[in-house]
Amino acid sequence: MNRWFAFFSATIAAGPLCAQWDLPVRVALSGDSAADRRLSGLAAPLEGSDGLAAGLERTHALTWISATGTDSLTADWPSIGLPVSGGHPRITLLPDTSNHGPVTLTLPGTGAVPVVKYAIEPLDSADLQAGIPVDLVYDGMAWQVISPLPHACPPGMFPASRDVCMERLPTPSSNFYGAANGCANRQRRMCSFGEWIAACTMTNGILLGSIVDYEWVDHAANSTNDAKSMGLNNNTFLPDCYAGSTRVPLTVLSYRCCTDR
Repeated sequence: MNRWFAFFSATIAAGPLCAQWDLPVRVALSGDSAADRRLSGLAAPLEGSDGLAAGLERTHALTWISATGTDSLTADWPSIGLPVSGGHPRITLLPDTSNHGPVTLTLPGTGAVPVVKYAIEPLDSADLQAGIPVDLVYDGMAWQVISPLPHACPPGMFPASRDVCMERLPTPSSNFYGAANGCANRQRRMCSFGEWIAACTMTNGILLGSIVDYEWVDHAANSTNDAKSMGLNNNTFLPDCYAGSTRVPLTVLSYRCCTDR
């Protein structure tokens, strides 16, 4: 009988098995059923060298944190405590809204800690998006974003969303065709109807505060001959994120361009 098999059998017969494996080769579990091909009963890891159950890691139960707030985020630690040693704490943050500027994160016992990118830079508007998780590592002074983030917007543009930059100021006096060509000449494109609405309703008011006229958007509004314009209330002629009309494309209006981040 193989000596290792005899030792293993005797150990199991003697009582519950406790062991630490340090093998230079891949371990393959080959039981007949799924239940026989897994290790179970692992406790939550509290030390850097503790084992971690695959199911626990897949659910992010150790690191997943849901935060509330816009720029001053607050959250609780995960229900299972983070490791107390073995390197810098790492969390996966799930925001409930987009940020408008620099962000801080307050956890129980930490106070407001800056959230930064590229080691020292504060977050830009819309770097965090509702429901999109980001990975953070604490370096002793700040939470460092280690997830991919969208590129900064070019000069004269602002982040209208995580994926889109929009011009801060409209270009006046152009028909619809001139607007489309004007954006193309700047290596940009006309903003879609949805992008324009989303940017106008941002609470920072960047777009809403710059509306001076109806603006062309890249939308035909299901019309054979007209194009869509947005920006002014048809009755009060005051800036309005939800008001607009269709117009003959040769009408002269303002427009602004968008580009992907």
